[in-house]
Amino acid sequence: MRYDINMNPKLIVEQKLTAFVNKYAIYAAMPDGSKGQLVAFAQQKRFNIKEKVLFYSEESKTNLVFSFRAEKVLDIHGRYFVEDAAGQPIGAFKKDFAQSLVSSTWNILDASDTPVIKVTESNQALAVFRRYGGFIPVVGDIIDIVTVFFRYHFKFTQISTGVEIGTYQKTTLFRDHYKLLMTDESYAAQDWRVLASMAVGLDALQSR
Repeated sequence: MRYDINMNPKLIVEQKLTAFVNKYAIYAAMPDGSKGQLVAFAQQKRFNIKEKVLFYSEESKTNLVFSFRAEKVLDIHGRYFVEDAAGQPIGAFKKDFAQSLVSSTWNILDASDTPVIKVTESNQALAVFRRYGGFIPVVGDIIDIVTVFFRYHFKFTQISTGVEIGTYQKTTLFRDHYKLLMTDESYAAQDWRVLASMAVGLDALQSR
C-alpha cells in the first residue's frame, strides 16, 4: 500500500570496486538530492562477507562510528547485528528466506529485535526473471547479460501499517551508486546507522 506521501533524499551510497576490496562511501543527501557531507566510509574484503563490516567517519579509517556483523559465521544470509563504536547493539536486519525465493526481501529490526520495516525488491517480474531464467540452457546466459542493463530498486514498507515509506534506488547503470529516499518522519524514527548498514548490505550481501 502506498499513499501520496513526500519522500525526500536522505543518504547517497557509492561503491568503488578495487582488486581486493569493495569500498562504500555514504553521504548525507542535500534537499535537492545532490551529494552532501561524507558521513561514513566502509571497506569490505571481496568474497569475504562473513567478517565484520566497519564504518568510519572518514576514508583514512581513524574514527570508527559503527559496524555490522553476521549473527553466525556460517550463516551468511541470516541476521546481521548493527553495533555502535563501543560494540553496543543499535539494531539489526535479517533476510526473509521464504519471500526471497520470489524477490529479495529483508526485515529491519529495532533494538528490541522487533521487525519494523520490510525491504523488498520493487520489480517482482524482473526478480523472478533473473532468478529462474538462468537455469535455462543458453537462454540463461543471455538473461544474465540482459539483466545487467536493468537497475534494481527496493521499497521500504512500514510493517505496522503496510504503508510504503521509502525507496532505495540504483541511480547509475554500470556503477553501483544508490540513493535512499524516505519520509522525514520515518527516517527520524530509525537510527541512520542501521539504515546505512542495510543500504550497504543490499549491495554487499547480494553481489549487487
